[in-house]
Amino acid sequence: MQEGWVLVFSAIEEYQAKIADDVLKQHGIESHIVKKPDSMFPTVGAAELYTLAEHAEQAREVLRANDLLVE
Repeated sequence: MQEGWVLVFSAIEEYQAKIADDVLKQHGIESHIVKKPDSMFPTVGAAELYTLAEHAEQAREVLRANDLLVE
């Protein structure tokens, strides 16, 4: 990921990251999904959701408020 982007969400399934990405975009927060495919099964793997550092805390708050982030 490029400099200045911060990990705010990680999921085992890509669809979970897509849901979180959609929620952030609905709140005007730019985000980007990075797929982490399994080395043995490229179609399987985790996904990480990143946002700009200055939006990271707001993104986490939005995800918590939507029951997508449990810390």
